[in-house]
Amino acid sequence: MSESLQSYQEVGYGARKVGFGKKPAIIVVDFQRAFLDEKFALGQSPRIRKAAVETVELLELARIKEIPIIHTVVGFRDLWDMGRWKMDIQWIAENSEAAELSPILKAPSNEPVIIKKAPSAFFNTDVLRFLTLQSCDTVIVTGCVTSGCIRATVIDAFSYGFRTIIPEECVGDYTEEQHRANLFDVNNRYADVLTKAEVMDYLSTILSK
Repeated sequence: MSESLQSYQEVGYGARKVGFGKKPAIIVVDFQRAFLDEKFALGQSPRIRKAAVETVELLELARIKEIPIIHTVVGFRDLWDMGRWKMDIQWIAENSEAAELSPILKAPSNEPVIIKKAPSAFFNTDVLRFLTLQSCDTVIVTGCVTSGCIRATVIDAFSYGFRTIIPEECVGDYTEEQHRANLFDVNNRYADVLTKAEVMDYLSTILSK
């Protein structure tokens, strides 16, 4: 056991599992062309690309099981719409190629795509309404980046009372250090970080409608 993990456990972090509920949904955070196509400045990470490829199998099973899937993409109308991001991302305009879902996901047209402006998929979007209307109690979070929008989405999902699950192969970041550090932290506080295989085993038990 690492010194960090032991220190957390000694004061009570990670004392219990979140566990799965009865009605899951999958949130796919920002697997859009801006973060996956090499033609864009942010699309250079093989780690993020690998996470997207890993997510495809999870989504294919979810579609067979008729489990709700919702996608988010970042997109801005103008500089005023961007807020106070400390990043050069004003070029990710709404309705631009950069804001399109990556074709890697093979997403059908009936899966909702929500435009967001802030890190969390929940902030000023219809994601919470979508999950509520679907009577979901479990949120499986995939996408990018682990240290930013994934972390923010996980914290909000936890705060709204959802059982929150992260399949570790299905989220990615620009550095392994930040990826691991943030998964370690949310796993000890807000969510269960599991293998993709464990999540797929759970999805396999869900009865189709």
